[in-house]
Amino acid sequence: MKRRLRNRFSLNDNMRKMMFSRRSMLVNGAQLSIAGVLAARMAWIAVAENEEWELLAESNRVQLSLIPPRRGWIVDREGRPIAMNRSDFRVDLIPDRVREPNRIIATLAELLDLPTDEIARIREELATAPGAQPVQVASGLEWEQFAAVNVRLPELQGVAPLQGFARYYPAGAAVGHLVGYVGAPTREQYLEEENPLLLFPGFRVGKDGLEKTFEQRLRGEPGARRAEVTARGELVRELETRPDKPGDPIRLTVDAGLQEYVGRRLGNESGAAVVLNCRTGDVLAMASMPCFDPNSFSDGISHPEYNMLSEDERVPLRNKALLGMYPPGSTFKPMTGLAALAGGVDPEEIVYCPGGYQLGNRFFRCLGRHGPMNFHTAIARSCNTYFYTMGRRVGPERIA
Repeated sequence: MKRRLRNRFSLNDNMRKMMFSRRSMLVNGAQLSIAGVLAARMAWIAVAENEEWELLAESNRVQLSLIPPRRGWIVDREGRPIAMNRSDFRVDLIPDRVREPNRIIATLAELLDLPTDEIARIREELATAPGAQPVQVASGLEWEQFAAVNVRLPELQGVAPLQGFARYYPAGAAVGHLVGYVGAPTREQYLEEENPLLLFPGFRVGKDGLEKTFEQRLRGEPGARRAEVTARGELVRELETRPDKPGDPIRLTVDAGLQEYVGRRLGNESGAAVVLNCRTGDVLAMASMPCFDPNSFSDGISHPEYNMLSEDERVPLRNKALLGMYPPGSTFKPMTGLAALAGGVDPEEIVYCPGGYQLGNRFFRCLGRHGPMNFHTAIARSCNTYFYTMGRRVGPERIA
């Protein structure tokens, strides 16, 4: 009986050992399989995908940022500035560095005295902007406001105070229609150029006048900054900085002093004046008044101010020197005189002015009863009769 029980217990032990060994083999096999898969995956990542993951790690460690170029100056014939740059203090937010947006925006609103609509704009742009794309908080700040943000910078993670440049026109409204103004790029401009510089907060492009005509020469080329940051986006050190290339300066034939003088003489009257060098054709001054102040557009013109300009009956937004449609009047007489000389008319030939010119059954009056007129006296007295006569003699084709 004891032997039988002993044999039974021995058989059960053997069966248990066999089952344990089988389970151990299954568990060990599964562990080896998982370890093999993990090892193969790690080898694939470390060898085959090494370059891709290295680039991702580098992009997390190194942050790239654009440096917008300084706009080229516009100067007069003597090199005096007509459009230049001045220091501009601004504050931006870097979305992927901001950890407590509500607290930070509330602090900035208190420091910079931001209006409610600006706070709403900042929240909206911060929620939709790409991680590295700066969001403008405010620009054109006073030094005291800029310094207040810098003092509290350690507790404002993701805030980037910058000292940039803004467009400035020393003569103000006197050069508004001559040089035009700059403003923020439109969505259509970005889609056309696909230039990331156009998305940079505060970047301005030419919108009218010479600023628009010479945009590509004035814009310059952006620089770049590489900085090492922590996983939280905190700056560790500057790695490399490539400076921006400023835009080319544009020298005009305009005389800045004469341009301002013409603007002052026109004052608030609705009119235009262009002063030319008759020997070279150089434009010495071109003013259209009344005019807008281009500095207002550079800083971001308000809706009430723009509405006031657009509703003014003297149309200060229209460049009357280029876009105004006016009858030429007596200014056309030198053209008729040139056509007459080219047609072989003797400048000493006399035309008698009885006070007008008879054409068919109509009598076109002159500016007075001038009597005998030759080419020179007709120019001096602005005699309609003389130029009616000579214009009809040489014909419209030669005048054209």
